[in-house]
Amino acid sequence: MRRRLISMLAVLALGGAALALPHAAVADDPGAVYVAIGDSEAAGTGNLPYVDQSCLRSKKSYPMLLAATSGVPVASSACAGATTTQIVAGQLGYLGPATQLVTVTAGVNDLDWQGVLAACSSAGTDPACGAAMNAAGVALQGVPLGIAQLLGAVRTLAPNALIVVTGYPMLFGEVVNSCSVGNYKGVSVKFSSAQAAGINSGLWQLNSAVQAGVGGYVGQTGDPGVRYVDVVGTFVGHGLCDTGSRWISGLVPGQPVVDRGFHPNAAGQQAYADAIALALAAM
Repeated sequence: MRRRLISMLAVLALGGAALALPHAAVADDPGAVYVAIGDSEAAGTGNLPYVDQSCLRSKKSYPMLLAATSGVPVASSACAGATTTQIVAGQLGYLGPATQLVTVTAGVNDLDWQGVLAACSSAGTDPACGAAMNAAGVALQGVPLGIAQLLGAVRTLAPNALIVVTGYPMLFGEVVNSCSVGNYKGVSVKFSSAQAAGINSGLWQLNSAVQAGVGGYVGQTGDPGVRYVDVVGTFVGHGLCDTGSRWISGLVPGQPVVDRGFHPNAAGQQAYADAIALALAAM
């Protein structure tokens, strides 16, 4: 796979001719060849060591792993907590005419997903969970537009790039009774089978919204250089309380929830990298 990934990036480095992308002249600041943008999933949050403490951006994040595999350095602006609007406003500085690959993971923070997880667990209540889910459902309606606007902004700055947008993995396996995910402030946190199923259903809807944003942008612009990569199948068997080894971290004592809990661990970040590499190799 490494040779195929390197070959794919080599083709992209020739200017994206295979994708029939519009060519732009190289400016004084041509941009990085590979740029990564997005939220905590793209930042690899929770996996020490960090290369940027302020954004909880990890040396073990999937963009770093892709860069190490391909030999093409990555310029990553991915930052924990970033919404699609914040990514447009603050993460596009490395893009330019010379940029050939952009990876994006975004959308979940548009929903206050951490609030949903807190409310829809043993730490919350049924009314609080219902309210959080309803609010997330309303916010979800704006995700396709947020993704489409993000893609438009990326394309304006990186006219020759292949843009790869990923979805999110399911957090839970098939929970029969309940799933204990660790402790928060000394209190054990569990999810019932119904709560776990509800969380996974919310993530399915989020992935559909992200994919709809990609499809809407491509349909409106005819842009041939944008791809959506689904990672759900890659993570099957490796969620919380699943049949195989965990690729998602539970709550870890001594670390804030946002830092590690409910994020892909090192194996999960590798799975992200492998899914993207496989998609690139198939193009």
